[in-house]
Order: sequence, then C-alpha cells, then structure tokens
Amino acid sequence: MRKKHHHVKSKFVALENNFLNTFFSGLYISANEFREIGAKVGITMGMNSRELLIKELLNKSDSEGTLQQVVTLLDTLIEERTASYHALSKDYPAAAPALSMLARKAAATKSLLSRETQRNPYE
Repeated sequence: MRKKHHHVKSKFVALENNFLNTFFSGLYISANEFREIGAKVGITMGMNSRELLIKELLNKSDSEGTLQQVVTLLDTLIEERTASYHALSKDYPAAAPALSMLARKAAATKSLLSRETQRNPYE
C-alpha cells in the first residue's frame, strides 16, 4: 500500500507563483535573499529550492505573526530593484523599453503582495 502524502495548500499560492516566475514578477529574488529576509524576522530556513523557500517564508511568517515585517522587507527590495531599472534605463536608453516593462511588472508584483497579504476581516 502506498503512503499518502498530506499536502497542505498554501494560502499564498498566487504570490508564490508570481515570485517564482520572473516573466510575471519582473524581478528575480534569489534563494539567499529570501533566507536573509527570513533571518531578519527570526525565521531560520535551510538550503532549499527557491519555491520551497518562498512558501516557507510566507507561511511561517504568517503563522508567527511577522508577515507584515516580511511584506515591508519585500516591498523595500522591490523598490530597490525598480530604482535600479529606472537608473539603468537612463544610462542605456536603448534598453529603456524592456526595463520599463520590468518596472511595471515589479510594481504589479508589489500590488499583488499587498493585496494577497491583507487579512480578511470576515475570517
């Protein structure tokens, strides 16, 4: 008889998928950066794939009450990346259209982050 694995579905699936896919998010956040954000809020994470680190960071911070701090740190990181895109577009005008698209996607990711991490008042 095969063992059945109980897979607990994350409540941040859309956000996890967005961060995982650079095409949609407009930015790449490394596994190390996710671990550093976790360490800043007291969550120690092991060496895992980016997918597992993203899931672990969001779900553990939610259960430990540090989700808002994580959101703030991710917002800051997204702002830094967006500022880099704007600076690069000034230095390299030929790349401006592509960098502008990345900046728009990063802004949409920031909006998704805010929307997905808001508490439902009816829960």
